[in-house]
Amino acid sequence: MAKRRRQKSSYGKEVQSMEFLLDDEDRQEQYGRRSRRQRRGGGGSRLLAVVALLCLVIIGYMIGGPIIEKYTPSKERKDLNEWFEVAGDEVKIYFNNVGNNEIRATALEGEVYLPISYVHDNVSSRFFWSSAEQLLTYVLPDQILDYTADSRDEAGHPIFILDDEGQMLLSCSFIESRLSSFWFRSFAGDEVSAKRIFIYYDPGTVQDAEVKKDTSLRVNSGIKAEVLTDMQKGDVVTVLDSTENWSRVVTQDGFIGYCQSKRLGESYEQSYDRAYEDPRPQYAMLDEKVVMSWHLVMGSAANAGFDEHVANTGGHMNVICPTWIQINSADGGYNNFSSREYVDKAHAMGIKVWAVVDNFNDPTGFSDFSTRDYFATSSNRRDFIQRLMADAEAYGYDGFNLDFESLPQDAGPNYVQFIRELSVACHERGLTLSIDNYVPYEFNDHYDLSEQGIYADYVVIMGYDEYNASSETAGSVSSIGYTELGITRALEEVEAEHLINAVPFYTRIWRERDEGSELGTSALGMTEAAAYVEQNGFEITWDEESGQYYGEKQDGNELQRIWLEDERSLGLKLDKIREYGLAGVAGWRLGFEPASVWELLDMNQ
Repeated sequence: MAKRRRQKSSYGKEVQSMEFLLDDEDRQEQYGRRSRRQRRGGGGSRLLAVVALLCLVIIGYMIGGPIIEKYTPSKERKDLNEWFEVAGDEVKIYFNNVGNNEIRATALEGEVYLPISYVHDNVSSRFFWSSAEQLLTYVLPDQILDYTADSRDEAGHPIFILDDEGQMLLSCSFIESRLSSFWFRSFAGDEVSAKRIFIYYDPGTVQDAEVKKDTSLRVNSGIKAEVLTDMQKGDVVTVLDSTENWSRVVTQDGFIGYCQSKRLGESYEQSYDRAYEDPRPQYAMLDEKVVMSWHLVMGSAANAGFDEHVANTGGHMNVICPTWIQINSADGGYNNFSSREYVDKAHAMGIKVWAVVDNFNDPTGFSDFSTRDYFATSSNRRDFIQRLMADAEAYGYDGFNLDFESLPQDAGPNYVQFIRELSVACHERGLTLSIDNYVPYEFNDHYDLSEQGIYADYVVIMGYDEYNASSETAGSVSSIGYTELGITRALEEVEAEHLINAVPFYTRIWRERDEGSELGTSALGMTEAAAYVEQNGFEITWDEESGQYYGEKQDGNELQRIWLEDERSLGLKLDKIREYGLAGVAGWRLGFEPASVWELLDMNQ
């Protein structure tokens, strides 16, 4: 009886210790070793001892089984096709380690192809697809590359394929060969049933760690979660997030899941920057700050105003932009009011001439020309560019200034592609390319300042029309806050050395009558506005918020209001331009300004 009591007592201790012995994989192993030692040390030859031992085992199983089950890690494996939600040639996309549950890539002979719409939304719009021409175009700084359905990479894979619905899908290897900030790891060979791809765009640095001991990667934190894959000692994983007990990691064989934190070594920073940078154009920039202004030319006769306008600048202006090239038809035809004599005069004074190309000064062009439709095809873009290059040679331009306004959202991609291709032609001939833009807001982001800042020499922010003829309330044409807003937002996408801020040489008179009546406004040049205020007895005070002199006058039931642009307000704007280290300043437009502003605007003295 004493012996039986000792056995029972020993078993009771064993059951009592199970809970803390079997709470994870380590303790399960320890318990297994302890059980084997007990089996080797016990047992006699008597039948009674055998029966007693069997009884103890049965009772132990009944009592300890649920405890063992609770603390034993699951070995059940997750169905990978179900986990990745793919079948056949479908490929699950992970972008910067975030899975996409709506869009799938396609595998063909081990190569992975992404829908072009996905590439544009997440990677780059630089891969320009013309469905009408079935043509893919990619623009390098010095050449334009076209690819057709027959184009292959060095490994013999198609550059792009078409799915059953005619949607173009682009090779990931081709993307990686063109963009330094893009790289990927794919698991999409014919032998892989659950295909997936891990795409990294501008990943910078990540936290990696080494696996210290063989373990399992699970779908969730917890030892009962299903197993995705096995990790071996020495494997390196990327740690996405971590707690004391569990870490979410990415394995080298293409799984994201959870493992016990204690199975990992100390994390360390790992850089995934590529060894090369994307090529940039050989820019045709000035070797000094740009001090420019636009000259409104609505016919050849207006060129005669050159002498008077330039004389007013006192030698402080180094770039003039006459509005010579005005699109006037749906087929891309344009007026050209250029004058070789004008260009020669400017050059004799040390002034560069950048011919303006616009889509709005000619009423017919503004109503009939579709930037989206016309620039959708390579033949139209290149014909237009060829004509511009011929004009540049004939008239001796130093560059072009693009001023395309009121573009709808869907015109953006085709306009930007035109800019890329025009950039190649300009830089091949040493011509400067500058592009005019509104102050950046979400509603005009289709102008794509980031791409402009790469392909153009200068991006010009038109820091005016804060309040304009379409506004429902009166306000400043260009307050100091609006100026700084335009500069800082543009600098998020364009380097300072490529950015010019344009200031207004005009203001507006606002006329407000009884409440609810229509708001009236008219634009006045700086010289004219100063005279109007003095002649009409406006009360003028300095307004700190706008950084301008503000004036108003009550005339019967009409209230007239004005925010004046003068040397003091322009001086504040120039301070901001210098503070942010911009490439220069521009003014709209010649003839509106007093001569006194030019010494202020000269950033080269």
